[in-house]
Amino acid sequence: MAALWRALPAACTASVLHSKSFCRADSEKDKWSPRITCFGEAMLRYVPDPHGGEDSPFAAKWLRSVGGAELNITVALSRLGWGGRSRWVSVVPQGVLGDDFLHILGKAYPDEKGSGNLDLVRREAGDVGIYHVWPAQHKIWFQRHRSVFGLMNPSWFSRAFWRQVLSDGASSSMPQVLHVTGITPLISVNTRAAWDHALEEAWAIKEDSILGRKLVVTMDLNHRPALGSWKDLWQMAEPHLQTLDLVVFSIGDVIQVGEVFGENFAADFKALKEESPGRAGAAGLDTLVRNCVVKLQSYLGNRTNIAVTCKARDQVPGELPQQLRWSILCRKDGTLLSTYETAVPQQVKE
Repeated sequence: MAALWRALPAACTASVLHSKSFCRADSEKDKWSPRITCFGEAMLRYVPDPHGGEDSPFAAKWLRSVGGAELNITVALSRLGWGGRSRWVSVVPQGVLGDDFLHILGKAYPDEKGSGNLDLVRREAGDVGIYHVWPAQHKIWFQRHRSVFGLMNPSWFSRAFWRQVLSDGASSSMPQVLHVTGITPLISVNTRAAWDHALEEAWAIKEDSILGRKLVVTMDLNHRPALGSWKDLWQMAEPHLQTLDLVVFSIGDVIQVGEVFGENFAADFKALKEESPGRAGAAGLDTLVRNCVVKLQSYLGNRTNIAVTCKARDQVPGELPQQLRWSILCRKDGTLLSTYETAVPQQVKE
């Protein structure tokens, strides 16, 4: 669920587009309604069963599910009324393992099949990535050895593929949304190439006045340290800022981008945390992030709208953390919006 909350700015962008659909019969409306296409990996997730009782000497009870930052958005939007128009692009193993994987994730969609949502999933030989979570120890471990997504052939997702996916069968009068994250380019050289293809073709489509396609492109930077350094990811993502209509940063990203331009935002956040830790400092955090993101907008040349996901967390020993989450948006013109007044309280389970 953490991935889903991080992706809410992009999901909200898509929800606004959906709310503007014209009132037509369902079959007719689909031709005029926007679609969102999300590209990325999904993995099998294992977590100890909290209600599983005592483990035997020879077996432990684990819960199994499917998760992925990009996949989660398509599931959420399908449940908000988008149905099969929230589409996931990926590659899944052939055979029984892949069949079971698709069966599990298909159950997450309202029709329990993912009809329309999973039509762009490719099947190839290989394995699916897995990860294990130990919530009590705040520990997580990823295993991508022989992951078919990581070992993909980039030509499977060529620029021609993306032009067809982002243009075919939709009215040019309504926007289409492409959503990517910074997870994909760090997985492997091959996944980076496919990710670049998507963004390069998105730029070409937006620049093609003859095609006339209204394309909205969003990226959640979502840096995962286990995959590579933040600087490596930024070198990959920064050249694509002109393509993006929205980039989503964490507070950590705000600090890192600030360092690129000589700002010491880290000291400001540290001082706030020492003065007003946890949820008590949420209002101050909202103000500080607003000030920082306005500076970043200027440093980055006002090339795209910037959203920042914020959280203020209380940690009590022996208890699950409690936190508030909200988002701040800085438009290209410098206008600021914040959802702090309607911040969502959460109990953090992992």
